[in-house]
Amino acid sequence: MTLQENRILRKTDNVSIRIDSDLNNKLHEKCIEQKISLNTLINHLLEKQVNWNELINEMGWISMFRSTFCELMDSNSKGTIQKIAETTGTIDLKNSLNYFYGYINLESVLDLFKKRCQNMNVQFRVIPINNTIKIIIQHDLGKNWPFFIVTQMNSVLNEIEYRIINENYNNQGFSFEIVKVEDK
Repeated sequence: MTLQENRILRKTDNVSIRIDSDLNNKLHEKCIEQKISLNTLINHLLEKQVNWNELINEMGWISMFRSTFCELMDSNSKGTIQKIAETTGTIDLKNSLNYFYGYINLESVLDLFKKRCQNMNVQFRVIPINNTIKIIIQHDLGKNWPFFIVTQMNSVLNEIEYRIINENYNNQGFSFEIVKVEDK
């Protein structure tokens, strides 16, 4: 069963809880703002807490200001960023995949990447095209961040018999395709 199928087939339970009145008002304001039900909002917040926030804290991930992150990315050369991605970045990504999912496969890599992008407020699209998966990212995380992501992901993908092709970089974003490595 895929991660998507698992989400669709989930059993739900009715739960009654008490919450602070001010918090309740803020939740209702968010519902109106996002045009979603209170149930949907609370489920989303709880899922993010349990399936993301707690896990990244346990793994040792840190948060930082966007401007600081960009400065760190851009104050190093493209080559230095790629070397970090190939070494520490790849080890960290593999450890995270194992910790979050218990295994590393294409689906877990894409799901974790999606969650990372969502958490960082980075716009992305995943488009299946024939035998490839095209990833398109719009971001404001510095000129070297795309090279970090592509290098880090490619290192992990190579270990599970996939690779990145057709990389394209511009000032507003970047894209690449993931393809299965053909048996020789």
